[in-house]
Amino acid sequence: MKCSILLALLLMFTGCLPDSSSSSSSSSSTDTDTDTDTDTDSDSSTTTTSTTTTSSCTGTTSDGTGDGLALYHFDLLLAGHQTWAPGEYSDELASSTMPTLKEASALFQSDSKLDIRFMVKSQPYPTAGEEYCYGRATGQIADSYVYTKLRFRVALRDIKCNDIDPNDSSNCLSDFYLGSPYQYKYIDPVEVDSCSSIISYGSARNTTTFGTTVQVDMVQADSTCQQYGTYCPSEKIVRAASCWRMIMQVSTDYTKSIPE
Repeated sequence: MKCSILLALLLMFTGCLPDSSSSSSSSSSTDTDTDTDTDTDSDSSTTTTSTTTTSSCTGTTSDGTGDGLALYHFDLLLAGHQTWAPGEYSDELASSTMPTLKEASALFQSDSKLDIRFMVKSQPYPTAGEEYCYGRATGQIADSYVYTKLRFRVALRDIKCNDIDPNDSSNCLSDFYLGSPYQYKYIDPVEVDSCSSIISYGSARNTTTFGTTVQVDMVQADSTCQQYGTYCPSEKIVRAASCWRMIMQVSTDYTKSIPE
């Protein structure tokens, strides 16, 4: 019964993901961006994960092996400086790429296994004046060099409840919310159409009633490295005027496994 509920939620959510083949024409507006942001983080729990390219990675739900439901599949499409995390979003661009907390509570629920993997997709090229991805600042020229690789940071966030049923501690009556991020991992640069190594979070999660989900932020590109030879190999946060896109595959106790 639980697997049927998870499958229904998966189909409901993936049905409103951005079209994987979508693309737009080049921007022709004037650039006024002088972004010099060099965001850093000194969290002592941060670790770095190396990357790999495998023939078994297509970035689709069909990559899974073994028994269980198909791998969960999220299409991450945001502007630079934006954070991907489940939540309650009124903005259509945000809600099309990030699930609600109720959906995340079901999809990320797992007793032991929580493995994730990312495929970096080509940089979207929005039409001038079109927001296209959540949080994009319009009115600026496109990047002189589109990214060929991305570096980023991943963390865990526990899903919590403000109003727990006094007669059933597993039932949230209302108001899911996210706990603070923890278990940060920096993912070394991943090239376009290549996949990261598998990130295994199963043993690192807190024990929770409503599940633990994933946050993705600090997305850094190699565009500045290509243009100026600085912030190499991929150390500059994607501009707020630009979009980034990745596919995230998730494997839990209820799904197939992500192949090595």
